[in-house]
Amino acid sequence: MIHHVNNEFGSVCLTVEYDENSQWVFYQWKGFIRMQDIKLGYNKIIEQVAENNAVAVLADHSQIVGPWNEANDWLTNDWTPRAREAGMFYWAINTGNDLFSNISLEMFLNKNSEGQYKVQVFEQLSDASTWLSNRVMLDPNPNQTSQIQNSAKKELPNPAKQIASKKQKTFTDTKTTGKRL
Repeated sequence: MIHHVNNEFGSVCLTVEYDENSQWVFYQWKGFIRMQDIKLGYNKIIEQVAENNAVAVLADHSQIVGPWNEANDWLTNDWTPRAREAGMFYWAINTGNDLFSNISLEMFLNKNSEGQYKVQVFEQLSDASTWLSNRVMLDPNPNQTSQIQNSAKKELPNPAKQIASKKQKTFTDTKTTGKRL
């Protein structure tokens, strides 16, 4: 099902749909987008990610006109954590020729580079689609894989820390008792 977000003038500024064959959410911005459009639109994207258990999002920014960096703080601090919580892990973004839109995207990605998800930017939608298809095909459950890897990392002992700990203990014991253990 295709969802639309209209701007204040009643024109469609965002189209969002879940692509069942590809197993990702696809969205496309059009025209000049304002803060209120961005909030409505990105919240609709999260709804589709959560509703469809999607781990991947394909974005088409090629028809955006003008800057949208006023939303970067909100996108970084509010939307991104909720998108990750909803399940988004892969994000392929197709850019256009609008310098101000591309600068806004670059500013957002620079602010939001904590590695919470994997994102790649492309100049062609077909390249973005191919990259995303490969990610989904290679690891269709990245959130589960990530959790397993994180728990495995926590459980594995670090030999270097153990040696350092023993050295520290030996040094401490030597100082307090005067005997080397």
